[in-house]
Amino acid sequence: MYSREPSFRSPLTVFGIVALCVGGFLSAIGLILFLVLFPNVSRLGGIIVLAVVGGMGLIWLIIGLIISGINAKANSKLMHLKDTGDSFQAEDIVLIPTNAVRVNNNPAVFAECIYVNNFGQRCRVRSRMFMWNKWGQEKALRAIVYVDRQDPSFYAVEMSFSVEANGQVDIDYS
Repeated sequence: MYSREPSFRSPLTVFGIVALCVGGFLSAIGLILFLVLFPNVSRLGGIIVLAVVGGMGLIWLIIGLIISGINAKANSKLMHLKDTGDSFQAEDIVLIPTNAVRVNNNPAVFAECIYVNNFGQRCRVRSRMFMWNKWGQEKALRAIVYVDRQDPSFYAVEMSFSVEANGQVDIDYS
């Protein structure tokens, strides 16, 4: 049985969610302060507060929306390839940590794996960056590669974590 684990969340997704939350919060604070200060203190003070705090919030909202759009495009690419492309079970999965991106002191990783295409050729592919916090359990990783039939350079890698019915990790210790 394969299940999607929350550890496969992209660091870009995490940053996009944080940016949307910070942007919404700052925009709301800027608007509230504007509504409180505008009639009571001065028009210029309210406009300055709205411009500074609300402007920062707007910038964070825009960043979050751009990142969410990037993730939505990647997800639609995966869904399109699932519907129209060929799927292959990958083997020889190697996790490559990136020390530049860390979330909760866990490095983001790329999965590099090999699949055998319809012509018997071994092809090496690399996944998108994702979070992995189950070090020592790499053998439980499974990867499915979806490849476009017309353009084999257009592919997507879907990672999953193999779990038995009782919730224990299915690991071969041999």
